[in-house]
Amino acid sequence: MSLLKNRSAVLLAGVLLMVAACGGASHAAKTPTPSPSPSVSVAATPTPTPAPAALSQPLLIQVENLYQARPQSGLSSADVVYEYQTEGGISRFTGIWFTKPPSAAMVGPVRSARLISLRLLQIYGGALIYSGASNYVLAQASAASGKHYDDPQPPLFRTSTPPPAARYGAPHNLYTNGSDLATFDQSINLSTVSYQLWTRTPIAQLPSGGTAVSSFRVPISAEETPVFTYQPTTGEYQRSEPATPEYPATGVLNDANTSAPWDTPNIVILQAPTIGVAADNENPSGGYTEGLDFGIGPSASGSGQLAVGGQLYSINWTQAATGPPQLTLADGQPAPIAPGQVVFEVVNTGATVS
Repeated sequence: MSLLKNRSAVLLAGVLLMVAACGGASHAAKTPTPSPSPSVSVAATPTPTPAPAALSQPLLIQVENLYQARPQSGLSSADVVYEYQTEGGISRFTGIWFTKPPSAAMVGPVRSARLISLRLLQIYGGALIYSGASNYVLAQASAASGKHYDDPQPPLFRTSTPPPAARYGAPHNLYTNGSDLATFDQSINLSTVSYQLWTRTPIAQLPSGGTAVSSFRVPISAEETPVFTYQPTTGEYQRSEPATPEYPATGVLNDANTSAPWDTPNIVILQAPTIGVAADNENPSGGYTEGLDFGIGPSASGSGQLAVGGQLYSINWTQAATGPPQLTLADGQPAPIAPGQVVFEVVNTGATVS
């Protein structure tokens, strides 16, 4: 009996020890639940703005604007056009093509170079294509470092097809075309330029400060006063040629390639000193005025006006060593240039549109 009692006591004590041991092991092995790690905000890596593609070196082509040369071919396809006074009050265009004209597109009539043509070549680089010049300009061109090609070197040809050539013949029948220009461009090894053209502003986002003007006249000279009229449906300006004391009116100026008006979205009136150059006078006995140069070269600056989107803005301009002039508003902000062609009308200092 005592043996059974003792054995029961031993068993009870063992059970109690096991329970105690199990309870202690359970408490010691308890693992704390890990707290969630705080979320780390990782900023999205901004997508870099791609650098603008390098511009090809341009072709600069002299196109005449005597009334017998109208309608000209190809001016509407140029990226930039400068117009300026030459002798006798007539004007001339220098068209600047960074993108070559379509293969079948004609360009012309091509005529002679002027001193301002050499300034533009210095500023924009590329190659100047022209047909003749005064002895003084030819000497200046020979001394310059830029590429320039006088007829018959460039890809020029005589033709009777375009309206001026068919109507008047020589000298208004000298032309080139996109196909020949592309071949010529390859042959002279043009590369790229280090500058860019202007940042563009959609017409719907034009800034305040302009004056609504639907039509205006540009005083290039007494004999050349083109009128530009805004076309709201296209956002472009249509050019017409009124009569002057010496020359007849020829009305709306078309592009002979398309028979459609030469319309452009940006007209910049660039006021610059007009400089008479007595040495550039092939006929000092009379009949011709002395040659003209214009203060638009590197380090030049001045005032002007910008017509865009039916608004006329007062602007300032500054010309760097290369590339197009910088155009700013009165508050120093960049002037709004709409997408598309830019036409510069070079007038004398102080001259404004009417």
